[in-house]
Amino acid sequence: MKKIVCPVDFSKTSNRAAEYAAHIAQHTGASLTLLHVLHLPIMDTSESAMMASQVLDEQRRTATDKLHSLSLHLQGLFGETGGARYVTDSKVQEAFLADAVERMALEEGVDFVVLGTTGGGNRLEEILIGSNTESVIRQVKCPVLAIPANAMFPSIHRIVYASDYQPEDSTALRQVLELAAVFQAEVEVVHVSKSADAESANQAQTFMERLRQDLGESAIRFQQIVHEEEDAGLKEYLSNTQSNMLAILKKRRNFFKDLFTMSLAEKLTYQTKLPLLVLHADQD
Repeated sequence: MKKIVCPVDFSKTSNRAAEYAAHIAQHTGASLTLLHVLHLPIMDTSESAMMASQVLDEQRRTATDKLHSLSLHLQGLFGETGGARYVTDSKVQEAFLADAVERMALEEGVDFVVLGTTGGGNRLEEILIGSNTESVIRQVKCPVLAIPANAMFPSIHRIVYASDYQPEDSTALRQVLELAAVFQAEVEVVHVSKSADAESANQAQTFMERLRQDLGESAIRFQQIVHEEEDAGLKEYLSNTQSNMLAILKKRRNFFKDLFTMSLAEKLTYQTKLPLLVLHADQD
């Protein structure tokens, strides 16, 4: 991990995401860029274009001042706490957020994204992870860490990877292990099965053998949960353990689909405090 970008809108949620980003940068020595985007206004006349330009200039000045204050806040929290030193810079751009982050990943080598999950839309996806976050996850190929509104102060000691035995899990888990090693965190692979029969036991054994071949004797714990519904079983397991990050593979479209069919109350309790790490094992 060399370059982290953290989009911020100066809300409580994005400020907490910035704290997570700085926490990770401080431990890895990665550079951290705080990014604030200004949305381009609609202009229909030359007069309105001039007014829009003035508004954008004022917004840019205000954002620059707030980014400076946020950088000082982060340096105060993490700059003198030991570990690797990290460099922080900031940018204000006029763009759609996902486009700006994607461009930074392609042109500047950003390889990790941290952002808050507050969404302002009405679609179920937006309620769960926020419209901007959903767009970034869809467009950007590097790992994305989504920090929910009520996340605890940054602490990474136990990461749960939700698996359904895909071949790409090995690649994704390698990324999880790299992050876990920095914080000396435990990694647990969790799979939810509908029944504890011989077939599911054989699948689990085959999967674990493949992981050992791909990753060696890594310190990974494996937990199989029996539950009729994958999302409900995982939610129950996470609520009863001391995990503080959930990692999933973006390719698992069915998992996202299951989450989106939850009621609003279930969504709000499912991801109240737990950061969600979305990995892209396939880089195409």
